[in-house]
Amino acid sequence: MKKKNKMDLTDNEKRDLIKLIENNQPIPENYRFKLFKKKDEIELLWNGKSYDTTNVSLPFQIIEHVDEPREEKKIEIQGDLFDERGRQLKGWTNKLIWGNNSLVLSSLINGPLRKEIEEQGGLKLVYIDPPFDVGDDFEFDIQVGNEKLHKKRNALEQLAFSDTWGKQEDSFLSMVYERLKLIKQLLAKNGSIFVHCDWRVNSYLKTILNEIFGVENFRRELIWFRDNPSGGKSTANNFIHSHDTILYYTSSENFIFNKQYEEYAEKYLERFDKDDKDGKGLYRLQGSGDNLRKQYLKDSKGKIMQTVIEIPNINVMAKERLYYPTQKPEKLIEIFINSASNENDLVADFFCGSGTTLAVAEKCNRKWLGCDLGKFAIHTSRKRLINVQRDKKDLGKNYRAFEVLNVGKYQREFFFKDYLYQKRSIKNEGSENHYYSIVLSAYKAKAVDNLNTLKGVKNNRFIAIGPFNLQVTRMFTEKVIEECIQKKITKVDILGFEFEMGLFPNIRDYAKTKNVDLNCLYIPNEVFDKNAVKKNQIIFYNTAYIDAEIIKKKKEFSVRLKGYSIFDSENLFEETLSGMKNGEKREILMNSSIIKVQKDKKGKISKQIIKMKWKSWVDYWSVDFDFQSKQEIIRDENNKEKWTGDYIFENEWQSFKTKEKKELEFETPPRPIKEGKKIAIKVIDIFGNDTMKILKI
Repeated sequence: MKKKNKMDLTDNEKRDLIKLIENNQPIPENYRFKLFKKKDEIELLWNGKSYDTTNVSLPFQIIEHVDEPREEKKIEIQGDLFDERGRQLKGWTNKLIWGNNSLVLSSLINGPLRKEIEEQGGLKLVYIDPPFDVGDDFEFDIQVGNEKLHKKRNALEQLAFSDTWGKQEDSFLSMVYERLKLIKQLLAKNGSIFVHCDWRVNSYLKTILNEIFGVENFRRELIWFRDNPSGGKSTANNFIHSHDTILYYTSSENFIFNKQYEEYAEKYLERFDKDDKDGKGLYRLQGSGDNLRKQYLKDSKGKIMQTVIEIPNINVMAKERLYYPTQKPEKLIEIFINSASNENDLVADFFCGSGTTLAVAEKCNRKWLGCDLGKFAIHTSRKRLINVQRDKKDLGKNYRAFEVLNVGKYQREFFFKDYLYQKRSIKNEGSENHYYSIVLSAYKAKAVDNLNTLKGVKNNRFIAIGPFNLQVTRMFTEKVIEECIQKKITKVDILGFEFEMGLFPNIRDYAKTKNVDLNCLYIPNEVFDKNAVKKNQIIFYNTAYIDAEIIKKKKEFSVRLKGYSIFDSENLFEETLSGMKNGEKREILMNSSIIKVQKDKKGKISKQIIKMKWKSWVDYWSVDFDFQSKQEIIRDENNKEKWTGDYIFENEWQSFKTKEKKELEFETPPRPIKEGKKIAIKVIDIFGNDTMKILKI
């Protein structure tokens, strides 16, 4: 068979075209489509559009390995993927990643995990629900006893809101455009992507998806009809908004698709009114004459699902409701997963929120990978996925382990300098030195010169300042300790907006071995409020503190959680008072209490101390009974393995609050004593803050 000309030109058309070009004459419009058939005709442009994507490869720190439950003795069966209880023995481990999804995606593409993903056949399905306005995702009220506390955005979340979403359409489009381009590189050749659209930008998103995935790979526009109007909605002077749009694209024309069915309506089922009592069940007659045939109800899969999907939104009484903003019903996500992937395929969600996609993927026997920028989102997902593991175990089904990871533990220096300060300068008014001076001023410290990591001094303690809107990492902290040793400095405070999960207490204990008294404090976002600094209203909070003990009974021991202090500081109350103006009210979280302080117009101070049991602050705690049993091994850019010097926290027992079970267990079941072993206790509070303590038997 003769190969078709790529330009689809006849011989006559070729001769005419050559003649036109030789005579320097214009080419007729119709030739444009023949010559440039494959070229995009339409492209969406907006302020700030960039064709560049993040191109870094940061290692992933394993914060926690979860294999629920792990109290029993393992039963190793050589050569099998799962043991007789359904527990995974080898193979792919599901991944829940805390971090900026552009960094996560870039590191997955360029790092050693790329090989693992490709070994699973690539991402067969990606579902994302990129929110247009993420304020609600990061800020919400948390009920603690009879009190309501407002969870504010942390520094990382604040950056996402102000820099990525806070400028509305143009910044949102830039954000999602880059993520979609990165996702495409990980999507399998027979893979699919479902993009859940905000109604304000869905028209733009379709054009962007056409550009990235190709208009020929657009499959369907799906409509999720989610509720009927009620209450205030029904009184709106407009058409009632009652649906969301999901855009469905594939990598190529060769894609996975499994038809989905929904239950027949009752009226339709009434047609199956005949039964021959032969064991085949109810049927109805179809056709006429010689074509008359029986259609049995048991052979009917249901009504083929169409592009309009009617599933109610999650109501307040729903079992799956987690009171997480933008949470989607599991039944909706289940349709996408079952239609565009098969069992054991790899499914991903890079805006995972409360973990709905990941939970459904696990229930549908898919492998999964998810990430989110919000620390509270990661914590919510972690608890939810442990419950899925428990449910599957109770049903006698196989289940996979999962890891909680943190991207960028070993941040590259160029990333901090080039990416942060060139592209996202602090209010466009300065450099690193300007940032350091702001923090030192708020901390009431004096700047020092001729030092590297150390930027100031206060009360005979030197001050190190972590990066702006990046985590204080182990690498950074070790540099601080190293400089202290070189300069014979014994006391140092590290100030940071965010500290890497799992950093404490290992790094503090390490500092002690080097005769360095290390203290870590959170920088409040108010440091950039000049008025607050001037009026002495800035408070630097200490990291949380865990009180736990080992209880020995004959040849066994258990671990008991005795206390937890959040935002504990000796001078916190006095510092707060000194920064308050007359007529102002403040709320202080200190020593597991809420202190409401007020200054009247004359400066008279009144305070109300709401004593909270420390147990109210704890949302989740877990124990690794042999903390140093598993070294943290990473692969570098040359795919060489090396030990980081840290250990992986293996979750061997945990207790956490759920909607149904609000009470925690505060003592573990007994375990056989193994002298000399180190026990790691992890506590996560109601705000999602991660703290760890190590004890020795």
